[in-house]
Amino acid sequence: MWTCKNLWKKLAPLARSSSTLCRQNARGVLFNNERRLPLVPQAHMSSGTPGSGGDNNLYYLLVGATCVGGGFYAYRTIKGDKERYQERINEIASRPNKVVPEQPITEAPGEQAAETPQEIAPVTEDAPVETPEVTPIVEAAEPATVAPAEVPAPTPVEFPSHAPYLLIGGGTASFAAARSIRARDPGARVLIITDEPDLPYMRPPLSKELWFSDDPSVVDTLRFKQWNGKERSIYFQPPSFYVSPQDLEKVENGGVAVLTGKKVVHMDVRGNKVTLSDDTEISYDKCLIATGGIPRNLQVIERAGEEVTKRTTLFRKVEDFKALDKVSRDTKSITIIGGGFLGSELACALGRRSADSDLEVIQMFPEKGNMGKVLPEYLSNWTTAKVKSEGVAVITEALVKAVSFKDGKVEIKLKDGRVVKTDHIVAAVGLEPSVELAKSAGLEVDSDFGGFRVNAELQARSNIWVAGDAACFYDIRLGRRRVEHHDHAVVSGRLAGENMTGANKPYWHQSMFWSDLGPDVGYEAIGIVDSSLPTVGVFAKATAKDTPKAATEKSGTGIRSESETEGTANSPVASSTPEPPPVPEQKDNYGKGVIFYLRDKVVVGIILWNVFNRMPVARKIIKDGEEHADLNEVAKLFNIHDD
Repeated sequence: MWTCKNLWKKLAPLARSSSTLCRQNARGVLFNNERRLPLVPQAHMSSGTPGSGGDNNLYYLLVGATCVGGGFYAYRTIKGDKERYQERINEIASRPNKVVPEQPITEAPGEQAAETPQEIAPVTEDAPVETPEVTPIVEAAEPATVAPAEVPAPTPVEFPSHAPYLLIGGGTASFAAARSIRARDPGARVLIITDEPDLPYMRPPLSKELWFSDDPSVVDTLRFKQWNGKERSIYFQPPSFYVSPQDLEKVENGGVAVLTGKKVVHMDVRGNKVTLSDDTEISYDKCLIATGGIPRNLQVIERAGEEVTKRTTLFRKVEDFKALDKVSRDTKSITIIGGGFLGSELACALGRRSADSDLEVIQMFPEKGNMGKVLPEYLSNWTTAKVKSEGVAVITEALVKAVSFKDGKVEIKLKDGRVVKTDHIVAAVGLEPSVELAKSAGLEVDSDFGGFRVNAELQARSNIWVAGDAACFYDIRLGRRRVEHHDHAVVSGRLAGENMTGANKPYWHQSMFWSDLGPDVGYEAIGIVDSSLPTVGVFAKATAKDTPKAATEKSGTGIRSESETEGTANSPVASSTPEPPPVPEQKDNYGKGVIFYLRDKVVVGIILWNVFNRMPVARKIIKDGEEHADLNEVAKLFNIHDD
């Protein structure tokens, strides 16, 4: 190759000078209108005399040698490049389980790689036949860039791209809707999307029965004994009940699938589709929003810093129960901020546990007594005494001013100067409805109660319904409301599911809720129960059967609303038993009774204190909306004086 290059350098000047003379003579001949071109220019050549035949021979020799040398050089260059390329490809293919960089493949090794483009460039114009042999180099390099072992397997589809019935949220309302849809449309295909890792489950046992279980593995099994001794799981159905999301479109008779660990972040109501947090899109025919709510936190805790945040629990989900259970076993002090249903239930549960350990349980709230916003003052004070008897240190009228972390303790400063030091905080200060989808979906959020505003059929927009904690509905008796209780989630979810299949039913149900302060004291309530309203309470002496435990033994279920919602009371009548003599007043002893909440002399709310399985009667009283001259007579409908 180097010999050819040296020869070319010597012959190139002669070839160029000869070519120049030929072109000059050719132009002259054309201008003189001669018929053919002479082979030898008329001008004198430097290598011979004018007209000499030797000049032509020398010219032929030089041009021929130049062509032969150039062709041989091009052939050797291209052949060498192909050999080097094949060697490179063989070397790459022999490397096991390695990704080959793309850049080195296009370059030859050593100095020749840099010289090759300069040498090939002038040749490819004269020898276009060789061009197809160069082009496959890039194409052949593509399969070699990844070794066979590194090629990823096709990712299986985790969920369908379309769901006839799409339910956003994996709580009680969604499960009730799914069950209702399948009841009316047996072949329906229902997809539930939840950001939790769990299948649909009931929340009430998280703050009630699970804490009183004797099973040390209850945190893992999430199975508990009800007050009546029967065992059940918090999950509505076992995993075998559900269809896998990837099979939902293929199963013959439809089914219910749950897509866990996924969050819907955007709704396109015109296109009938939603977008998940990973940008995946799923279209739907009918959609239910049952996103529930998010536990509120105190701003002073949010501003307190990372150390306080790590030692604070916002109680709502299964993982919150598991985390708090662990904290209660590993720390010496827990402070619950909040005196409502959740805070009082957790205080009693942890107080019972502290009897067998050195755990200190503190509960603080701004009201004068437990559940002060719900119960009349005298009953709230009695309840506070009950909570204290469970081993809880109750701090009333406590307004938190600041929270900080000092010397390994969380320090809570109250506005009146009191300071409480603790290891862990449980913030139980209410629920904020999850309405993040309102903006993208163009749905209205109620400014007074929060939640998505819906019509009487729980519909927020065409093909979109809302149920559970996130729904703000209009009650024909009590006005616009938003309810955060299990029974409302069950019934509103059930009705929304029916309406998604074309039932067009209005939501006229008066939902109930219940709270248990351990197995001995509990109550059920319905309507508007606000301690700021006028109340009338009628009480009687309690017996052994007037406890939550006895109530579950009779009904057979610990989730009392699931059984009582099926009952009705079309014509409630008082007991035929003769009225007993008036019960002597028992100071600070409210064994059982009925509390009526009034608005404009009409009963708008009722609490049944340690009185169970009478909710259909209470529901009808509120539904009738009548004035009652003597509520003592109305209390007889609940048979509270029966032994």
